[in-house]
Parts: sequence; structure tokens; C-alpha cells
Amino acid sequence: MRRSTSSVAWLAVFVSSALACTPTLSAPRGERHLDALARGDRHYHHGRMRDAARAYDEAARYAERRVDRDEALYREAKSLERTGDRARAIAVLDRIARERPVSRRTARALFDASLLRMEAQGEAQPGGAAAGIAGLRRLVVLHPTSGVAGRALRIVLDDFARRDDASGAHRYLRELDARIGSTDLGDDVLVAEADLLHEAGDRAGARALLERTVREHPYPHGQRWDDAFFRLADLAEEERNPRAAAAYLERMLSVREATTTPGSYTLPRFPEAQLRLARLRRDALHDAPGAARAYRTLYEEFDDSTLRDDAMLEHAELLLGAHLDVQGCALLERVVREFEVGRARREAAREIRTRCARRSERD
Repeated sequence: MRRSTSSVAWLAVFVSSALACTPTLSAPRGERHLDALARGDRHYHHGRMRDAARAYDEAARYAERRVDRDEALYREAKSLERTGDRARAIAVLDRIARERPVSRRTARALFDASLLRMEAQGEAQPGGAAAGIAGLRRLVVLHPTSGVAGRALRIVLDDFARRDDASGAHRYLRELDARIGSTDLGDDVLVAEADLLHEAGDRAGARALLERTVREHPYPHGQRWDDAFFRLADLAEEERNPRAAAAYLERMLSVREATTTPGSYTLPRFPEAQLRLARLRRDALHDAPGAARAYRTLYEEFDDSTLRDDAMLEHAELLLGAHLDVQGCALLERVVREFEVGRARREAAREIRTRCARRSERD
């Protein structure tokens, strides 16, 4: 019995997810296209890759829209890749990448074709991947806002590192800064250049680029904004300047404090920065009150952080070290009460059995 168009469309969307393919933003159209696409999906999931490739090729020919044709061709390429036919897979991916105007599959097709070329060249010529690297470099310049641009940039930089060509990497990153510095990938470029300068011992140059990163790619849109602040704090600590390191972390955290809806703007590294700030104040700046405030902020304001128990434990130890046993033991008991498992809970329980128990005996 023929499947209904709606059930076939549902299957197409389901399989697109299973194939690790971004589904189209709207449902595919055309009954013949949908039937061929569904056949391809069934073949794919039963491991019949050659049959899947043929069905997807048919779906592409029957597609009524460019977006549907590109999706079918992309699945055809992935099927061909799994048969080991890299040459045909690359040819199909190149076809998608050449189409204009650019579509949602253009950058991904160029990325996948480049990786396949690198694999093929790597087998025939160990260490050689010029065609694949060239494709990735083209992707970075032409599609810097795509989801794969950052990965492409990382692979290109790894290739410079394998060839021990630091000067070439510097030139490449400076060229990218001039061409795509204002795009979403611009902060990746700056941070990568800063890392190279740091490795070469140029801390001042690295600091200048990281400062540019936080200035030109600000929170909340800058993808590397928080990484840049952490690296700036690292540089300050390397130069034995904990006060400057703390200032960088405070600058980072002050942005969160200034927002009206903190939950909507909290980045994953905010709690880490808060804990690092507390430790800097405790150990390097010998500012016990400031450390206590930083610890308290972490466990009172970052409700979902996995670092809350560490902050509570370290705050309790700070209090005990200042001979504030009543407050310290109360906080240790809170750690045991609020956290069922973990190193902090075990350590808190041990402290309660030893130091807090001795205090109770004295009392």
C-alpha cells in the first residue's frame, strides 16, 4: 500500500536527524521526490548504501525546489562515502558547493568534500593534504558565519603546526583578520593569533590581541569573549600580577551583574571565573573578606553550577582558618545536607567528624 505523503515527510525529517544532517527548515515537497527520499532512507538504515545512493539521486532529480535537491544530493554523497566511493562522493559534494546562490548546505558540502580529499591524499601521499586544506581555507573566507567555519579554521591551523610553519600561520591569521575580522569568526582568528604570539614569548602582543577580542567581539555575541578574559588572567598570573588577573575576572563578571535578567545571559565559564576570583583573593591577594564574598556569590547566585559545593567547602575552610568555627562548621553541615555525593561532601563530612567534633567537645 502506498504511504501517505504526510507519513513519508515525517520519515524524511526523522532520517535527516539520524544521518546527522540538518533538516530543511520546511517540509520537502513533491510526491515522487518524497517517495524516492523515503526509499533512500530505508536503504540507508538497513545498510544498503548503493541502493540508498541511487534512491537519493532519484529524489534529487524529482525535487521541485533547490533546498530539497541539495538535501537529497547531500544524503547521496554520505551514502557513497560509506560505500568507500570517495571520488563520487566528492563529485556530488562539489556539485552542491558550486551552486549559487549559497544555500544552507553549501558550506557543509565544501567542508565534507575537503575532509574526504584530505583522507584520500593522506592514503596516497602521507602528510599531503593540499587540496583538502585549500578547500577549508576557501570555506573560512567565503562562509565565515557557517557552523563549520570554526572547525575548518582549526584544521587549517593544525596543518600549519604539523608542518612547523609558525610564520605561515601568523601571515594567514593576519590576512584573515583583514578580510573577515568583523564576522562571527573574527574572535576565533584573534584568539588563535594571540595563542601563537604567547607560544613565541610575546606576551604583550598576545595581550593586545586578547584586549581587541573582548572590545570588538563583546558579550553576549562574542563566542570567544570569555576565553579571552581567561587568557588575559593567565597572562597576568604568569607575570606575577594577581591583582591584574583578578581585575580581568572582575571585568568579565561585572557584565553579568549589569544585566537585568542574569539567567538569560549566564555563560558556562562565569561560575569558573567566580571560583578562580575567590581563590586569587584568598591565596595571592590575601584578601579573606573579598574571597568570602566571591565564594558566597558563587553558591548563592549560580544555582545550577556544579562548582557550588566546592565554593561552599572552600568558604567553610576559610572561616575555620580564621577561627570562625561556628560559621565554618555550619557551612560544612550545609554542604553535607545539600549535596548527596561528591568530593566536597566527603571532605566536609570528614571535617565535621574531626575539627567540628573537637569544637563540640570543648564547648
